[in-house]
Amino acid sequence: MIRFAVETMPAVASTNDLVAEHAREGAAEGLVIRAEAQTSGRGRQGRHWESPRGNLYASLLLRPQRRLHEAASLSLVVALSLAEALTRLPPPAYLAPGLKWPNDVRLSGAKIAGILLENAGADATNPAIIAGLGVNVAVAPKGMPYAVTSLRAAGAETTPEMVLDLFLAAFATNYAEWQAGGFAVLRARWLDRAEGLGEPVELKRGEETIAGRFVDVDPAGHLVLETEGGTKTLPAGEML
Repeated sequence: MIRFAVETMPAVASTNDLVAEHAREGAAEGLVIRAEAQTSGRGRQGRHWESPRGNLYASLLLRPQRRLHEAASLSLVVALSLAEALTRLPPPAYLAPGLKWPNDVRLSGAKIAGILLENAGADATNPAIIAGLGVNVAVAPKGMPYAVTSLRAAGAETTPEMVLDLFLAAFATNYAEWQAGGFAVLRARWLDRAEGLGEPVELKRGEETIAGRFVDVDPAGHLVLETEGGTKTLPAGEML
């Protein structure tokens, strides 16, 4: 099972960038860098990620044994692990996190965490994947175009360190299962937390928007939509 080596820093530009540097220098799988703040944090598609103090910003280095094309499903594994970790926060928190495909973690329809997966430049036979996560522990950013919340607002009195510890424990188990059998072995648990399942949704892919009913996530982690033109299986995109 993966072993983690956690380094905490007061402030960095981006934890993903820092872990990527270590990866290129040959760092072992399991390196985790947590920052108390980021000055250039980013989310999916290069969006700026607000990184005030009090929240969790961490990135971990993975060197999976499965093929590189399967690594994209790790974003779903990270999201599932975080959702399961949040259910283990001590009372008075009784949280029921949901998952929005592909990798948003939400509470009552409001985003509480985001995940960014990046390839650190290794070849297809020896991938090095950076998994970054930002969790709104104490404060939710303002001015976002969608609903956001924080663990504190949801009644959870916790710390970034506790959330990270719970996440790493959950992820270690889930990652071992993924290494052995791919996303397929975790798919049912992911679907149990899926938001919008069975409902009409829109998926944005570049300049294209695809409308349909969200009917499934397949064993590879791809979104399955039932559209007017038939069933479509989509490996990437942003659910609106």
